[in-house]
Amino acid sequence: MKPIQQAAQLACHDIYDPVTPKAFGKIYRVGETVCGTAFVDDQLFIVNQGTENRAGWEADADIVPILHPVLGNLHAGFFRNMPALVKLLTTGIGVGFSSKTPIIVTGHSKGAGEAILLGACLKLAGFNVVQAILFACPRPGYQRLADWLNENLPGMSFRNAPADFPALGDPVPLVPIDPYVDPYPHAMIDVAPDGMQVMDPIAWHGAELYLQGAGR
Repeated sequence: MKPIQQAAQLACHDIYDPVTPKAFGKIYRVGETVCGTAFVDDQLFIVNQGTENRAGWEADADIVPILHPVLGNLHAGFFRNMPALVKLLTTGIGVGFSSKTPIIVTGHSKGAGEAILLGACLKLAGFNVVQAILFACPRPGYQRLADWLNENLPGMSFRNAPADFPALGDPVPLVPIDPYVDPYPHAMIDVAPDGMQVMDPIAWHGAELYLQGAGR
């Protein structure tokens, strides 16, 4: 399975409750943040779960920025649990992975917003984060973060929208509004929801649609 398809399977299906049995070597929980790790073809996928409960929605809405000394202003709800999660993950050195292990970070929705900040923090801590693959990612920070990612962490950020009328598509990757910015230019997919749901922008946000789009 190609990395994009593997990331979509893990981020848009396997990590959501109930977490798919045996998909992950370990699951980490910090507050409302849920994160799984999976070794596939000698690469470590680190996968953050999207919103599943009220605490997750509250984190989504907590957009007052936190200033990071390197990455600049970051979405508080996405960043708050990342330092503790980095500490938990890195206690696995010598047991599950090392600082040289190729790492791909991924997630859908809130999970994508957390994943990109987690990837940046791991990269700053000296780990070999080679790629970010994001699905329906809300904007996780200001321009300083986007500039740092452009220079230090290759990635792609998928948005689902009709090709002939992208304004109708998934609104989540377009928020929060300025001064928040996209982590990467959007890679567009076009997988419509069923029936009359096609007229509902939030219906384009469904994780299963991103899973379908990644397989095309």
